Amino acid sequence: MDTFLDMDLLERGPAEQGITGKPGSTKARIERAALKLFAAQGVDGVSIKEIAKACDISDGAMYRHFESKESLAHTLFQAIHADLVAMLKANVAPDANLETTVRAIVTAYCELAERDPAAFAYHLVARNTVLARAGDAGADPSDVLAARLSKAMAAGDVPTDDAELKSAMAMGVVLQAAEYRLYGRIKTPLTGLIDTFTAGVLAVLKCKG
Repeated sequence: MDTFLDMDLLERGPAEQGITGKPGSTKARIERAALKLFAAQGVDGVSIKEIAKACDISDGAMYRHFESKESLAHTLFQAIHADLVAMLKANVAPDANLETTVRAIVTAYCELAERDPAAFAYHLVARNTVLARAGDAGADPSDVLAARLSKAMAAGDVPTDDAELKSAMAMGVVLQAAEYRLYGRIKTPLTGLIDTFTAGVLAVLKCKG
């Protein structure tokens, strides 16, 4: 992400709420400031000094809550990811059909994107790097989709193909649109497009390779 990111959209999140810190606390302020900076500039493009300045606290105060910038970045990602997976698990039974699974995944991403754009943007930016390094991140929604798709293929409900490839292609229906939303190219709230995304994802999954 860069300076073309819609910063006004990032400000729409819960201003006094962090991710793991108590709302209104210094820890929450640090997390909220870090989310916006990480989303806009990437973790490597942000310094502890910049985060501290954004919170109007000293560098030393930062270290009382997080031992390093990397620790802060990891904590934020893990908590956001856990929230996303929890939303998914709450709406998908182990034996759910493909359409129900797809709708739940789409809904989880869309609801997070609109409820807390900064958290969603950071997760989107960091998922391929942080998730790859963090062995304790837990299941990824794309893993859930790939597993359910494999079952559908085995049952003959959809054409047999590479489940991982099809899942990656299908997730792009939502994630690419979500990225356009973050850049201000799509104005419609994503939660108003859940039916459209669900139909699009299913179309990709059911097409013949």
